[in-house]
Amino acid sequence: MKRLFAAACLFTSCAALAAQDAPPVQDYHYGQKLDIKRVVQQPDLGFCGIREVEMTYEDSAGQRHTLRYPVWGQECGNEN
Repeated sequence: MKRLFAAACLFTSCAALAAQDAPPVQDYHYGQKLDIKRVVQQPDLGFCGIREVEMTYEDSAGQRHTLRYPVWGQECGNEN
């Protein structure tokens, strides 16, 4: 039981540290100017329909940003 509790505490503290390093999520607005130098993480588009996805990128100053935006999935086949 002590091991389980210790593992849960370790997981919680690691998750808290990871959350501190993650940039805040910005919602994209049409016409918004973006400074994207390098994409760090691309969303998986393996779904059908419209969903909000997140992309993480670095700007020209090396700062990381996460952008949330709606996109049409690529796995719709012949559906209209």
